[in-house]
Amino acid sequence: MAADGVHDPAVQPFTVAWTDVGPEQRARSVLQYHWRSWGEWQPEKWELNLAVVRDGTVVGTQGIGARDLSVRREVGTGSWLGRAYHRQGLGTEMRAAVLHLAFAGLGAQHAVSGAYADSAASLAVSRKLGYHEDGIERHAVRAEPAVLRRLRLTAEQWQQHQLVPVKMEGLPECLPWFGLT
Repeated sequence: MAADGVHDPAVQPFTVAWTDVGPEQRARSVLQYHWRSWGEWQPEKWELNLAVVRDGTVVGTQGIGARDLSVRREVGTGSWLGRAYHRQGLGTEMRAAVLHLAFAGLGAQHAVSGAYADSAASLAVSRKLGYHEDGIERHAVRAEPAVLRRLRLTAEQWQQHQLVPVKMEGLPECLPWFGLT
């Protein structure tokens, strides 16, 4: 899916320009990133990258990660969808699913995310799910200045914006891997 492209090549919605390479290298880098995340997993610092599947086809990924979750009670999220699957509501559904995991399953109190000012679709998903502005960060993207809008969602705000029913199974046995008892 990544090899086929995940955004308009004229813009770069990611801080790391992993999509500015050829299709084969882009696909390989996605696999290496996922393998590295699994290999470096520690209960104190983890990143869970989930495949997003629709009708038996992988259409993108949704990630959630944390550092010192048992103390900080905060997770971060990130995602991408194949271009053919944009504007179908999938971004909202997949983020809602990991927010349910974060708040209902892992006891998080905050979820943070971010999107560049020109990434209207990503910002719209966040606002639909109840996120609020949490400042900005200045980055260099493709050797040009770019403003990243930080977003924050509290557990209370999430409870008011639950749009998608989510079912979790088998989580209690996994809690130690997330640094929780």
